[in-house]
Amino acid sequence: MTNSEWERVDFKQFVNEYKVDPVIENAPNILYSKKDKEHEDYNSLRAFILVAIGLFVYISVSFLFIEIYFSIFLFITVIAIAVTVDVVLIFYYFKSKVYIKAKDCWIEIFNHLDFFCFSYNIIFSGKCHPNIAKSIIFKLYQEEVLNSTIDITQIEVYLKFNQKDSKKFENLGYFFEYGKGVPFKNEAINHNSWQFFPFEMSKNNNHISIANWAHQYEWWNDLEFDFDKLYEYAPWIIKRWNNSNIKPLTDNFKKTINWNSRYIESTPKLKPWEGNLENKSYEFPHANWEDELINDAIKKVIGEEYRVENLKDLKLDLFELKAYFRDLNV
Repeated sequence: MTNSEWERVDFKQFVNEYKVDPVIENAPNILYSKKDKEHEDYNSLRAFILVAIGLFVYISVSFLFIEIYFSIFLFITVIAIAVTVDVVLIFYYFKSKVYIKAKDCWIEIFNHLDFFCFSYNIIFSGKCHPNIAKSIIFKLYQEEVLNSTIDITQIEVYLKFNQKDSKKFENLGYFFEYGKGVPFKNEAINHNSWQFFPFEMSKNNNHISIANWAHQYEWWNDLEFDFDKLYEYAPWIIKRWNNSNIKPLTDNFKKTINWNSRYIESTPKLKPWEGNLENKSYEFPHANWEDELINDAIKKVIGEEYRVENLKDLKLDLFELKAYFRDLNV
């Protein structure tokens, strides 16, 4: 349930009154893994290697038996075809080798009494479900309904007017989906894991880090105790926010990116004027909407008796799935 007491503040009006500095200074730095990437087309890579080996064997055999039989036309034709096939195969492989990055940060500002909430919407270039078939199904939904494969995550920063200087803000803390201890490729994600952390947690470069493929978050100090995740997904890249990559989130832009179809709640989820923030909880009403959407598509198009895990499990259903999502968008 959203908090009706919060009022949205016009970004330009806020900047005119308080400047942009509070927005930049309180934007949480993000650590993300360089190995967070889309599923790679290993079949193309394997085929590339096989064709390359076959071409090498053919050239070797041709020169070995050159005195017995050799056709320059056949030799050039085979090499040309093999090289063309290999170029296509390696192109498809590198095209699938896409790394997911933190790109932008869209900001909404809310106010009630002396309290403010800066809602930072961290934008990732994509999101890759560990189950390759489900990942493809969701991307079909993104293409047909959302018109974009970006992934939007939220970090809320709660602040209060400084008692001594009303132009300054006291950072109370952060509220976000907490994924501590969840393996990076674990399919079972609890989206009702929102937790509040006091501002002191961010001191000593304890940056907020992505916790898993679903782009939940955990603290860098948490990650240091999870050695498998820390080293397997290294290097970790820090994303800092500034005037060039923090942008105000407008209603018109929300329509452009189909905000409502992403089931994101803009209004702040906590009421800091009630106190005791660290013990507050939040139940996201559409926590599992992505899984439900994917499972409904599988049930209605493929059949609920089938277990879909790999690309081959989709068979010829990709066109029907595409049409299914296109009908949802009507």
